[in-house]
Order: sequence, then C-alpha cells, then structure tokens
Amino acid sequence: MQLRRREVDLWLHAGLFSLYLGTLSVFGFTRRIDPALGSAAQLGLLLLTWTLLLFAMWRSKRLPLGGIVLLALLPYLHMLYFSATGEPSGGAFSYFYKFSGFLIAPYLWVWARYRDDAQIERTLMLVALLLAARAVLSFAVPGLATTAGRFADDFTIYEWVGPLPRIFYPGMALVFFGLMVSLRNIFLTSGRQLTLETAKAVLFVAALAVNLSRGIMMFAVLVITLLLLVKFSSTRVSAGRKGRLVLTALLSVSGLTLLVVATPLSDTVSQVAAGFGNQERFSLDQRNLDWRVQQVRAAYRLVETDEERFLGVGTNTFIPESIEHPVPGEVTNELHYSYDSVRWTFGYAGLVLLVGFALLQPFVRIVALRPQSPLLLPVVMTTGFISLVGIYTVVFTTTDWSFVLSLCAAYLNARCEAWRSAPASVGYGAPPFAAFPGGVSHD
Repeated sequence: MQLRRREVDLWLHAGLFSLYLGTLSVFGFTRRIDPALGSAAQLGLLLLTWTLLLFAMWRSKRLPLGGIVLLALLPYLHMLYFSATGEPSGGAFSYFYKFSGFLIAPYLWVWARYRDDAQIERTLMLVALLLAARAVLSFAVPGLATTAGRFADDFTIYEWVGPLPRIFYPGMALVFFGLMVSLRNIFLTSGRQLTLETAKAVLFVAALAVNLSRGIMMFAVLVITLLLLVKFSSTRVSAGRKGRLVLTALLSVSGLTLLVVATPLSDTVSQVAAGFGNQERFSLDQRNLDWRVQQVRAAYRLVETDEERFLGVGTNTFIPESIEHPVPGEVTNELHYSYDSVRWTFGYAGLVLLVGFALLQPFVRIVALRPQSPLLLPVVMTTGFISLVGIYTVVFTTTDWSFVLSLCAAYLNARCEAWRSAPASVGYGAPPFAAFPGGVSHD
C-alpha cells in the first residue's frame, strides 16, 4: 500500500501545483465558458490557498516562511485600508491572485519537509514535462494555442515574429527547473537513461526558446553555463565521463553543422536568417527596452513622499500601458521590471521582504548548514534564474513565477530544517528526511 499512497500523493500534488502553474488552464477555460464562472474559479483558488495555509500552520505548529507570507499579505492590508476609506479596491483584489503563489509557501514547506527527494523530483518533473510538451506543441501547431484573451494560466500566441508564433505560457520557471534536473542527470546516468535525459533536456530547451524572449534566453544560457562549470569542476564526476560528454556534444554540433553546410539546407537557413535580420526579437533593437524604461520613469514620478517611498504607492495606483500613446482603459498597476514593480507598489518594505526572505534567506541557510541533497543544485540554480529574470521582465507579480520561487525557498528551508534536526545516527551524506516522524521513505 506504500506504493499506492506514493502514487496518489504524486498525482494529487501534480494536479494541485498545476492550478497555480496554469498547466491545465482551468481558469482560462472556465472564463471562456462564462466570465462569472471564471471569477468563481479564481475565488475558489484563493479559498484553497487559505485552507492550505491554515493546514500548514496546524501541521507544523507554527508559521513556516513567515517573511514570504507577510509579503503575500500586503495586498490584504491594502484592501482593509481601501475598505476603511471607501476607495476602490480592484487593484488590491487583483494582487490577491498575483501573490497567491507566495501565500501558499508554508504548505509547500510542509510538502517538501515530509517528502523524500525522489518523490519531490517525480512530482515536479511530471508537471514540468507536461508544460514543456504543451509549449512546444503550441509552437509547432499554432492552432493548439489559445489566442482569445490573456490569462495568467493559459498558453497563447502573443505575437507573430515573421513566420514564428511567439508562445507565452505559464510555468516557465518550472520548465527551467526540469532542464536543471536533466542536465544534472546527464552527469550521473548512462546507456538508455542518458539518452532519455538528453531528450528531456532538448525538450526543455525548446520550450524555453519558443517564448522568443531575449532576456530570458540570455539569463538561461548564463545559469546553464554556471551549472556546467560546477559539474565539470566536481570531483564526483569522473574525468572519463566528462570527456565522453564533451566529445558527444562536439560531434553533435559538428554533425549538425555538416548537415546544414553540405546540403540544400544552407540556402534555406541563409534566407531565414536574412529575413529575421531586422526583427526586433533577433536584433539589438532598443524600442522594447526604451518602452520599459519610460514606463518605470512615469511610474516613479508618482512617488512624492517618504511614506510612498517606504510603503509604496499602493495597489490602486495605475499608469497607462503605453506611455507615448496611451489608450483609455489600457492601464496597469505593475511594471515590466519586476524589482521596480514591487518597490513601486509596496515600497522598500515590500522589496526587503521579497529579496530578504524569498531570495537571500534560503541561500544564506544553505551556505551556513550545507545540507546534502541531490536536488539542491537544481533548486539553487532555478532560484538564481528567477532572480535574474526579475531584473528584465514581469516575475514576482505573476502567480506561476511566484509559486516556483516559493517552492524553491520552501524546499531549501525544509532541507536545512531536516539537516539541522536529524539525529547524529543518520550520519553525514545520509538523507536526513529518512529520520522524520511521518516521513516518506524510499521503499
């Protein structure tokens, strides 16, 4: 029955996490049926989030990751203020959903605390593979992507870049985590398993690429390079395996280059490259970046007092989507640069909570305690990726990105907690979660 319980746990949490990641597009689907039904579904998500938060407090007899929860509660404080003063509260209400990924952090801590790494990896990789497969299919078969409406939980064709559909989809941070796990496994496996992990890595890379985001791809390359440097400097990976991996990669690149150069594909590739030469997505065109800077400048002109600098302008402050050509009704209460967005809306107080508790605190604990776990490197790299992407684009005010960031913080803190509380008999290098009361074993 142990296997049965693990399978039920796997599918239950894969489905639960999909609600926050948008894998199943529940809210977009229900809203297209009836807008009222979609609103009811989102309200149900909030009720579920609060239920899981209360369960986590009951299960752990405390409030895990309290700093992240305090960040998630800021929109609720704004709502109370707006209600007391009679001001409109639509902006605060929208942030209930944007920050729901932070509010569920204590439950994610409980989940990670009482699951072994094998179960955690299976669950997250299942969802990541579904996300990646759907993103690539939406790119290859554009009819599968939904272009009606913009939902934080849907796969859409945002725009066409020449003949290529630019796919916007939720859960990209978890897809990156899947890539980190696959790359790690490439250094650990062989034979058929190595082929499978390589195929997964290719799928994840393709899923990241279909977004056609220059910033995300640049940061992804940076973190992937860092991961490879860490693995190649590791004494646990034999020199022979490193050599075989490098040789295989060089042969693959050489073979692909020869295929293109020595066949009619060379003409096709040249024509495609020439056609994309002036495309904003494939050039150093500054228009998009200039728009983001203009948006930030316009937003911060509204910050006039010390109180607004410390506490922010609030969730009910809006600016036009387009600063140069504003359109009535097209406004936003978030900025494209995610750190600036949090600082503008919630002030330095919100930014300190975000950086201090969601980014720095887990890293400091990992450095201080140095727990051992096979998922530590992929999780740390994913946290780094999210923190870098936040410099460039909207991250912390979207449910799927904030969910994965909370998941990373929860996992790192849970493993540090397990390592610190494990009895001495567990020993260095043994899985400390095997000694948990009620923990899930590998058997």
